[in-house]
Amino acid sequence: MDGTLVDTIGDIAFAVNSVLSHVGAPPIDKETCKAYVGRGLRNALSLALGTANVPFEDSYLDILMHTYREHPYDRAIVYPGIRRLLEKSVADGLPLGVLSNKEDSLVQRIVHALLGDIPFIHVQGALDGIPLKPDPSSALQFVEKANCRAREVMLVGDSEVDHRTALAANMRPAVVTWGFRNKKSLLSSGCQPLYDYPQELEMEVGSWH
Repeated sequence: MDGTLVDTIGDIAFAVNSVLSHVGAPPIDKETCKAYVGRGLRNALSLALGTANVPFEDSYLDILMHTYREHPYDRAIVYPGIRRLLEKSVADGLPLGVLSNKEDSLVQRIVHALLGDIPFIHVQGALDGIPLKPDPSSALQFVEKANCRAREVMLVGDSEVDHRTALAANMRPAVVTWGFRNKKSLLSSGCQPLYDYPQELEMEVGSWH
């Protein structure tokens, strides 16, 4: 979801900065925050605090989560071209899902608010007992829901985490460059194939399925 369907970095940075302000550390900008996300908000906060030489404490995560729950999509926008891609995929009969390392309740709220008209068959964030990406467990739950084979699924994401998840799940990876990782870092992480625009992905999906 984050960095692929929806640009949520403004709200994530706002929540992280609420903690940095609390501990007297300087705020980070959105570009810096992009480098910290992808493996859950705990990890993102830990990285931001580490840069400020502040030890991580669970109480700081509580502050972040309280702020984020209060402002989950104040600054969030659906990326240009994404709605068309989703609507065309639905029209073509493709089952769609959303898989995120973000707290499940936040994922549900953001998807409902910004993409509530898209009939996703599966929307899931971080849940107790289910390992986060790049572990393939959560991705394979979509396979069960869609009643298909893993190799028939294209897993679209914006980071090396999503790429590794797709490979671990035996799914086809598709990594986009309009999200939270720049093209250079994606290439250096071995992410392939890359897509610069939703229209390219739309054409690929149309030819593939």
